[in-house]
Amino acid sequence: MPSRSAHGLRPALLLAAGLLACQPANDSLSVEEAVEAVSYATFQEHMAALSSDAMAGRRPGTAGYDSAAAYVVREAAALGLEPGGIDGSYLQPIRFRRATVAPGAAAFVAGGQSLAFGSDFSLSPRIYAPESDIQAPLVFAGFGISAPELGYDDFEGVEVEGKLVVVVSGAPDGFGSLERTVLSSSKARDAELLARGAAGVVVIQPEGRPVGSTSRPRTGYLVPGGDEELGAALVVSRRVASEWMSRAGRRLDEVLAAIRGGEPRSFDLGLDARVTARFEYEAYESANVAALLPGTDPDLQSEHLVMTAHLDHLGTGEPLDGDSIYNGTLDNASGSSALLTLASVLTRMEAPRRSLLFLWVTAEESGLLGAEYFARFPTVDGTVVANQNIDGVMGMIATATDMLAFGYEHSNLSAAVDYAVARTGTPISPDPTPEENLFVRSDQYAFVRQGIPAIWVQSGRTSADPEIDAQAELDEWIATRYHRPNDDMGQPVARAGVEVELRTNLLVTHHILNEMGPIRWDTESFLYGLRPEG
Repeated sequence: MPSRSAHGLRPALLLAAGLLACQPANDSLSVEEAVEAVSYATFQEHMAALSSDAMAGRRPGTAGYDSAAAYVVREAAALGLEPGGIDGSYLQPIRFRRATVAPGAAAFVAGGQSLAFGSDFSLSPRIYAPESDIQAPLVFAGFGISAPELGYDDFEGVEVEGKLVVVVSGAPDGFGSLERTVLSSSKARDAELLARGAAGVVVIQPEGRPVGSTSRPRTGYLVPGGDEELGAALVVSRRVASEWMSRAGRRLDEVLAAIRGGEPRSFDLGLDARVTARFEYEAYESANVAALLPGTDPDLQSEHLVMTAHLDHLGTGEPLDGDSIYNGTLDNASGSSALLTLASVLTRMEAPRRSLLFLWVTAEESGLLGAEYFARFPTVDGTVVANQNIDGVMGMIATATDMLAFGYEHSNLSAAVDYAVARTGTPISPDPTPEENLFVRSDQYAFVRQGIPAIWVQSGRTSADPEIDAQAELDEWIATRYHRPNDDMGQPVARAGVEVELRTNLLVTHHILNEMGPIRWDTESFLYGLRPEG
């Protein structure tokens, strides 16, 4: 679509809104007409614009990302969508910091022994404070997991408040794949430690892996109200941890064998430690883009379905084959374009009963940060009752005869998926890679962590062409294009695959907005009742 100048934005919005207001109700698209109205050409136009070299890879905090956000704002306004951000705008600005450890500024003394930065320990920079200076006892607390519902609690009988808590990565061997992935994440572990008043965390480096000569940069957002991070986060070598255990009369291998077998072994190490460090910051701002299609049912309009796609990508980087722009066409200009394409249809249908917020989030590639910020600090009045995410229109890779629905088994949003696939004739297949737990690895998980049911529907792995192995095509794409400059408009695209994926998502959205009663978790799901983080 042609771009619109800033001074033409408000007239375009008023004109679109006026046309919509004047449109007779019986001219609204029916569901059948809406499905047919999903336009591949519109999708392609948006995707070409958002992943063009002019957007320079859409890294948050850059002019390229801001240009992409401005494009989405113009297109959303032209469709008649209302501002869904703050202060009557389409934006939710977020303040970010990218922090690094200042050279030569990290020191760690434990039990009277000075440890060497890079070989004995490394340290993660803080986001809120320019330095760390903590003196505290060391306590070992297993994996740092509290899961009494699974019969395991590393904190039973041990006090961690005000202490540096030594942990090992992972979870008991008896945990299921999903439970392990959720509970062993550093975000979940650190939230647990912060809630218990720990001064910091010290992670024992897995066997066979060096600590590292440098500490990795860390990106985070600043929240209203201030500091919400541990005072220190370190990694120590296995050799150092073994020495600590020996001084406490324990053997590291025996302790680890016990906790992996589901028997907590938490205890004070009898050592005092001090960690000091200084940090350097790069501060920048980036914004989520939010556009609202208000609901009309007096009983449901305060309930919001939030439909997400991440607008950001990696920016520019190391050249590959002479190309330094990481365009991110599939990942995730395609999802961002899908939202605009579906909005162009949904705004022509009868106004929905529930409200729908289209949300293009920033900083997904930095750890789901834009989605997490919105889920914690939503811009809408009322409640967010569900999330529908599109992270890559995977139908671009191969046309499939089936669909995947990540999160299907966790809530009654499965009813919306059942409705959609019944109409498209593309049935739901089981997750082909359940061990990867993709449902907790994209933006929808930021909503799940706040107790909000979510769904992520994409094309499956059963190819419509018997000569094509859809899973092999995806594996090849990941190996050769994922997070590389050649994820660009030059790659082949399966048009039919795109169309069926977009149409299925449209039907899911329509059903959630108009046909569903209360949206609920499945009470048997492990994700049901997770304590909201933050």
